[in-house]
Amino acid sequence: MQAAMKRLVVVSVLAAALVSCEKKKPEMPPVAVTVAPVAQQDVDVEFTWVGLLNGFQNADVRAQVTGYLMTQDYKEGSLVKKGDVLFTIDMRPFQAALAQAQADYAQKVAQAQLAQITLDRQTDLYKKKVISEQEYDVSAQDAAAAAAAAAAAQASVQAAQINLNYCTIRAPFDGIAGRAQAQIGDLVGPGGSATVLTQISQVDPIKAIFYITEEQYLKFSDLLSQLQYAEQTKLPNLVSLTFANGKQYERKGHFYFVNRQVDSSTGSIAVETLFENPDNVLRPGLFARVTAPVLNLKGALLVPQQALVELQGTMMLSVVKPDNTVATFPVKQGPNHGRMAVVESPNLKPGMNVVVGGAEKVRPGMTVTTSPYKAPETASDPAQAKGGGAKAAASPTSTPAAAASGH
Repeated sequence: MQAAMKRLVVVSVLAAALVSCEKKKPEMPPVAVTVAPVAQQDVDVEFTWVGLLNGFQNADVRAQVTGYLMTQDYKEGSLVKKGDVLFTIDMRPFQAALAQAQADYAQKVAQAQLAQITLDRQTDLYKKKVISEQEYDVSAQDAAAAAAAAAAAQASVQAAQINLNYCTIRAPFDGIAGRAQAQIGDLVGPGGSATVLTQISQVDPIKAIFYITEEQYLKFSDLLSQLQYAEQTKLPNLVSLTFANGKQYERKGHFYFVNRQVDSSTGSIAVETLFENPDNVLRPGLFARVTAPVLNLKGALLVPQQALVELQGTMMLSVVKPDNTVATFPVKQGPNHGRMAVVESPNLKPGMNVVVGGAEKVRPGMTVTTSPYKAPETASDPAQAKGGGAKAAASPTSTPAAAASGH
């Protein structure tokens, strides 16, 4: 009996010790996270591409007659006006050719006049039956041949005058003239191997050329069709340029045209936008990032980008329920809007608190303590600082030409 009592006491002591140890085990505190409410608003979706600037018009200036280059009458890299003299070719051979053609023309005119006088006399004699019909026909043919020879001589004078005019090489349009590629004294002329004397580009306005993929073209085909046939003066200037140094061009451009076919080798199609360039700051050959609105999302749901956690290729979002427990579910991520991201999910409603800080630490059903999320004060990019719309990156083989309208 005493042994049984001793065993009971030992068991009681052990049980008490276990309970005591269990009470002393520390509990894990709730994870502290920051949360932000789900926002809902209309969002303009913007896309960004890499584009190449090119002149509105570009021309290789070549000689149209063969001769020796005598003068260069422009400053390389300067702005020239349509009709300004760029080069001159030795005119003396062409002046002599013109004089010769004029003299030949005068001779042919005199011969034609004499033939006509003879024809008039022969006509009178033929009517009086003094000469035969054959003699009359010969006079008529002589007069016609002389008149044709005079007309040919006149055409030779015009051709000689044109060739003489070609000795003065002028700017075909307003633009920037490039480096001279021929020197004074060089023999220049037309033909397949003709020397390019210089190049000229019209840079106000200037083109920004982009390429949209076949998929993008099909998606924006209706919009592109509307833009293609709209009046240029009525298109809004909504396209922006950002240069390699991060500086944004102060003027915005608009859609110009979409090319006629898709390039079968690249699966892309060229689209162009136009930018005013009164100070000639923009030059052909510059690369720039082009940003333009292409869509408007009505009532889009927005969450901070940091709230999204990628798990095996799926974007996950955690929300804090009223009882401070966490629920996690997949969402479809759309374009970014500043530091926010557009998301879609049937489980997400405006005003829900999503986990931002500590999103990678929480698990479904976990209890958390929350505090409001505060976004950094400095803008991460110029577009955000200016209140830009949602942005989506595009490959270098894509272009916002469709977007240029701002529809």
